Amino acid sequence: MKRTLAPAIALGLSLMIAAPAWADDGVKSEVVERDAKGHATKVKVGETIYAVCTPESQDGCINPREAGLNFGSTPLDHWPGAPASGLTAAEKMRTAEQNEAARAKLEAAAQPPEQQSAE
Repeated sequence: MKRTLAPAIALGLSLMIAAPAWADDGVKSEVVERDAKGHATKVKVGETIYAVCTPESQDGCINPREAGLNFGSTPLDHWPGAPASGLTAAEKMRTAEQNEAARAKLEAAAQPPEQQSAE
């Protein structure tokens, strides 16, 4: 009994772990209304109809990319490294890696010469 139970448990656990990878991340939406330019203004996701966000309307709406549409802002796929409120204008234009390298360079330049030569 133990010999058949262990493989069954292992199979069950592997399917449970792998199941999220099988999930379809794409949102299934249907365009139900378009504006004069042909852009979707309302989409149906499941049984709910949502307004599509525009530069003029950003509350109570769905991001076009999240609705599966091919326009609108592309959400970041990573954390940029620091909150934007703590960055200067120049830092906001660089990647997190570039900001970290610049910060390290400034810290190295601020050290007294005897500490720099010891390192």
